[in-house]
Amino acid sequence: MAFRKKEKNQNVGMGGRTVALKDNPLYQAPRENEKKEIITAIVTVAVCIVIFALIVSNFSMYSSEPSYSTYGTGGYSDPDPGDPTGPAIGTAEPEDEDEKEEEPEEEIDMSMVDINASLDGYAELSGTVDDYGECLQLEDALNIYAWDDIQGEDVLVENADKVYIDDTSLYSMEEYAGRNVMVGGDLWFESGTAYYRVTTIISAEPEMDDPGIHRYQIVVDDCSWEEALYRSQEQGGYLARISSPEEYQYITDMLNDYTNIHFYLGGRRDDTGADYYWVNKENEFMDDCLNSSDSPCMPYWYSGEPSYNDTGSEATGMITEDVMNLFYVSGTWYLNDSSGNLAQDYPELLSGKVGYIIEFEE
Repeated sequence: MAFRKKEKNQNVGMGGRTVALKDNPLYQAPRENEKKEIITAIVTVAVCIVIFALIVSNFSMYSSEPSYSTYGTGGYSDPDPGDPTGPAIGTAEPEDEDEKEEEPEEEIDMSMVDINASLDGYAELSGTVDDYGECLQLEDALNIYAWDDIQGEDVLVENADKVYIDDTSLYSMEEYAGRNVMVGGDLWFESGTAYYRVTTIISAEPEMDDPGIHRYQIVVDDCSWEEALYRSQEQGGYLARISSPEEYQYITDMLNDYTNIHFYLGGRRDDTGADYYWVNKENEFMDDCLNSSDSPCMPYWYSGEPSYNDTGSEATGMITEDVMNLFYVSGTWYLNDSSGNLAQDYPELLSGKVGYIIEFEE
């Protein structure tokens, strides 16, 4: 026989009506209090766990660090707990920066300075350009006071004997290789090494001609002296220059089949000057005066030359003579000064009888 358990009555009578227990306010109040107590207990436990973890962490940190002591009057003392490392034993307290005495800057004895380029960087120097045009060897070792780009201040460099030519120079010093020059420009240091930007050539020793015998080319052409100068350069050479008795003899021996030709040479004078010089490829004077009494070329000048002007020889009026040539008279080749355009100035006399000699250094 089956029995059914009697269910407990979950209903409560209230005011003559039946109300479910869960809806009874008297029943709900205790349950709300119970929930609050549970939440409070959970929070309390969590806080305790966090505090315990912090205590354990701090204890581990202090126990793992070595102990320190500072030595002072009256014995040893523990380090400041806020500084777990503590100062090393016997270490003095750092000095206050304000209490340090500033070392006085060393004053420059300007009486020792030969060149002072500290104001605007400009300086004038004299010396010899090296074979590559990259360095100027000073005539004398100098004490130079100038700005140092690396150190960021003016410095005094004693006994400086050379300066390096900067790539920004306005003049290529290769053209002055091996020559004494006086130049102006900007001077500075880089870690004590002197650099120089050439902005002007004040003076330069004349370029010296190589007295050796080279290769020569004979050209017959009714051109002007200037045309001959530039055509020689286009061929890779220059208008011939005679710098020794041996070279004179070598060239004139080549001309035995051209005795009716007047050959331009690479020499000239200024419009207002009386001295003749050989010229380089840039038509600049070089070497020494060619018509001075001590010149090796003096014996080869024709009698009465240079005359600077011509009013004879079928010339119409007075013709200025300011360039050099070789011409043949009475079985000998002579140096002579002449017009810069012989075929034009003497068309009947010299048309078809003008030429020039190209010299090649190989």
